[in-house]
Amino acid sequence: MTGTAENLDHHIKRSIESHLDMMNFSSHECNKKNKEMEEKVSRLENEKTALENQLQNQTEELAAARQNIQTQQTKIVIVEKLVIEQKKEIEKLLHDLEGSAAVGANAGVVSSQMEEIMHTLREHEKEVNNLQGELTRLNLAAATPTGHDFRPNSVSASREGERRLDRTEHQLALHEIQLSEQDLQIQMLEATSYDGTYIWKIDHYSRRFQEAASGKTPSIYSPPFYVGRFGYKVSARLYPNGDGMGKGTHMAMFFVIMRGEYDALLPWPFMQKVNFRLIDQDRIRDAYDAFRPEPHSSSFKRPTSDMNVASGCPTFISQAGLREGGYILNDTMFVKITVDMAGLQGQTF
Repeated sequence: MTGTAENLDHHIKRSIESHLDMMNFSSHECNKKNKEMEEKVSRLENEKTALENQLQNQTEELAAARQNIQTQQTKIVIVEKLVIEQKKEIEKLLHDLEGSAAVGANAGVVSSQMEEIMHTLREHEKEVNNLQGELTRLNLAAATPTGHDFRPNSVSASREGERRLDRTEHQLALHEIQLSEQDLQIQMLEATSYDGTYIWKIDHYSRRFQEAASGKTPSIYSPPFYVGRFGYKVSARLYPNGDGMGKGTHMAMFFVIMRGEYDALLPWPFMQKVNFRLIDQDRIRDAYDAFRPEPHSSSFKRPTSDMNVASGCPTFISQAGLREGGYILNDTMFVKITVDMAGLQGQTF
């Protein structure tokens, strides 16, 4: 019996040790798995945070893209209107040219210039339509996102959309610049005059006056016109808030000699009398002033740069007188500039 009891005690002791070892091992494995689970949960939380941030960024980028697309669509509408207006102006000029014998030998040149501008406008029209289609496609893509897909191909598609939008915006900016240049060309064609007389239409006068009074844009220039068929190239310069002795109290009118294509054939200094007439649209009393060039003034010598220093009438009309008469109607005024052609016959070509 004694041996059997000792064997039993030994067996129990060995079993307890074995079970303790198994419990220790099991506990160690549990701790190890818990640690792995904690690390996995931490990684998933980090990935979740990263995905949430990416979603937030893409949501903001999408909102910005939609706003940008709307802005570009608004710009395209404006550009379309400009193209239509310029086409109408060119068509009118072509019609007037066909019915006018005054342009004479230059009719072919002017007509060719207008046809060239018209062709460019048609190209602009096609490009603007293409841009409108591209923006519509981008807008549809932005308005119908395909879920929160963060795969590489989805991100790549998003970046491609951004690049397409950037290209569209760049092309639209180029069209706006080209249209502005063509608008200036059209103004110059409208101003094509060879008898020294030009009627200058000045619109949005209240805005121009405010810009002059604030110092932002003190003066504005008329489109160039000519004194003689191949004569002096000249322009008018108006200071809505005055200049020099008349600043703040008068509107000033000046005359500018510009560098022209035929200066080598013309007599210098420029000596022709210049007349300014601000037209009273109520047909009551025009405002009038004139001056004769000072022969020794650099303003009337042959230009060595794009234009000479302007000269003329710093106190052309008082601000009070300007607003009392019918000189400004519908925020528009008309100034007639006339250069006396006397003595130029045979001297301009």
